[in-house]
Amino acid sequence: MTEHIGSPIELLDGCSTALGLVRPPGRCDSVEFIRSLQTRFQARYQRYLEYLRDGTPIKSPEHFRALQREADGLVVAELKVDKYRLYVVNRGIYWYATHGREKPKNNRVIVEINKALEIYKECA
Repeated sequence: MTEHIGSPIELLDGCSTALGLVRPPGRCDSVEFIRSLQTRFQARYQRYLEYLRDGTPIKSPEHFRALQREADGLVVAELKVDKYRLYVVNRGIYWYATHGREKPKNNRVIVEINKALEIYKECA
């Protein structure tokens, strides 16, 4: 996997609809976050990304939550695995993973939404 600043990278081999965003100086926050997790959590995120790739809805609010819908059609959502959150921005059939972290307190969720939108606008 070659990472180019500003160019999205495939999160799943051969998949052009589930992408990670590479920020200057060539780091992909979402990939680094997923790689930092235990193997069992990585596997669960891979399964959820496969669902997004395949257009399979993740209906359980325990695993997926749409956080904000923008006027231009963007949707910011979080994928939940245990105490971890991966933030994604949806535009049409494309899902852009922006970053991840441990579950924030409720009053900090807006900060994560804004960070996801900032990364998306910077890179996509």
